Amino acid sequence: MNVVMPSTAPQQYQAAIRRSIQSPRHRRLDRGRRVLHPLTAICTVQAVLSLTLVWSNTAFTDEAYYLWAGHLEIAHWLHGASVPQASLDKNLSGSPIFYPPLGALADSIGGLAAARILSLAVMLLATIFLYLTTSRLFGGMAAIAASALWATSEPVIRLAFATYDPWSVFLTALAAWLAVQAGHRRQWRTLLVASAASLALSNATAYSGVVIDPVLIAFAFLVWRRSMPTTRAALRAAMFTATLAGFFGLLMTASRSWSGIVFTVFGRSHSVFQGQNIALVVNDIWKYSGFIMVLAVVGSFVAVAQKGYSGRLLVILFTCAGFVIPIAQIYERTAESLDKHLAYGLWFAAMAAAYGFSKLIQPVPAGRRAFATLCCAAVIAYPVINGLQLAQATYHIWANSGDFIAAFRPVAAQVGGPFTLPGAGGQYDHIAQYYLPQGKEWIRWDNPGLSLDPAQGPQSSWSARYKRQLKSRDYGAVVLFYATTFSSAPGLPSSILLSPQGGGTDRKLLGLVGANSGEPGLPALTLALETDSEYQLAAVGPYDSPHNYGIYAIWQKRMQT
Repeated sequence: MNVVMPSTAPQQYQAAIRRSIQSPRHRRLDRGRRVLHPLTAICTVQAVLSLTLVWSNTAFTDEAYYLWAGHLEIAHWLHGASVPQASLDKNLSGSPIFYPPLGALADSIGGLAAARILSLAVMLLATIFLYLTTSRLFGGMAAIAASALWATSEPVIRLAFATYDPWSVFLTALAAWLAVQAGHRRQWRTLLVASAASLALSNATAYSGVVIDPVLIAFAFLVWRRSMPTTRAALRAAMFTATLAGFFGLLMTASRSWSGIVFTVFGRSHSVFQGQNIALVVNDIWKYSGFIMVLAVVGSFVAVAQKGYSGRLLVILFTCAGFVIPIAQIYERTAESLDKHLAYGLWFAAMAAAYGFSKLIQPVPAGRRAFATLCCAAVIAYPVINGLQLAQATYHIWANSGDFIAAFRPVAAQVGGPFTLPGAGGQYDHIAQYYLPQGKEWIRWDNPGLSLDPAQGPQSSWSARYKRQLKSRDYGAVVLFYATTFSSAPGLPSSILLSPQGGGTDRKLLGLVGANSGEPGLPALTLALETDSEYQLAAVGPYDSPHNYGIYAIWQKRMQT
């Protein structure tokens, strides 16, 4: 069917008329093309890989703490309930009013799995923004390559994680895409402000995201310089920076989070993971991001070799972005949280890698280009499998707490008074607070606790001191965790809990466990509980992880008759 349209008709109306006269067959073909679009396939693979992790283990300490904090914030907004603000400021690495309530809302609907799937959804959006940004800068072939490299890397697969990290990465990606849009659209002021606001919200959501801000500011400047004089691009970059600072200050002030970021950046004590061997940190960096970083370096060399190419500085910036987080981690000498932090830089580095790929494949004859692309896809298969295996290993670093929670639930419901779960820097508390209904009674968990490293006095006096603390603080339940990294041990026996006399093999084993775990007071506290007539052993069970054999022991205060 041929339709003649007036040549004077506006182009958008002509396009609308063409769409309206398309046959049903043509419309079906258009829908099929959208379904079979490479980005659809990439996002599907990313979703499937991440979904294999969602139900693979119970909550990690950080997940438990952030979701618990979110539930407290929601209760505060709706019912005026109090929140442990000082504790949240010291333990959260982002403002408590941004991600935690969102995660808690998803958790209320579908539990931990729903909170993780929400994080997966925003990571998929980050992939889509990467595709759109790369497509605008370097074309469709590079956009496909960048999205595929990013979506199948370990840091992205594992960020189906119920913490602030996925949201911060997504908001950074959104800010970058909006900055690109501001470079060629008439509403550039609105888009510039929206980009700065998105980046400011990313920084408030996760304070660690601030490290990528200079990269994004430079990125915006270089993108804008491609379509306008350098002076004008610099003025817009300055406007962007000022707007970013203004929004960030407003968000931090409105959320009353200044004390939190000050403590997180300057006041937090060094992590036990700091001071690691640099070779180990570099090895982890290579495992998680080496493939993309090598390709990004190749992309930079390709860009430099392109005579007269005006975008070489942009490609070099993308490559440098991939090294920002690794350099920071090497400086701190820690691999703690390395993989999830790498996601910021890899989002940019993937574009440099994809640029190099698109330019190297361009000279290949059109008839052989599909075959060359398939060969490249086959090469990527190894890092994809490796990334999934690393992500699965990451999701099993921590012990499965299912058995412990099932045993502690009836005890927590029965006893009164405060709880204490000493050791591991309060990590055990976070798990119990999240899973148990008594978690909302945060005052019962906010107590001095029992230190497992009593530095004062001779070791022979520790047990007596613990007895006095048990008497004065009137704990309703005390939970102890015994763990060892001895690879030769088949598992810890429940008989590690000593008889009042002690002195046997179990006494030696418990002493070794205490020394190996960095908790020398564990044997003395165990003896104090065993010889205290007011406490009884309520439950014992396994608390193993791939790298530790352990058990938990729940001591319950006897009911008054």
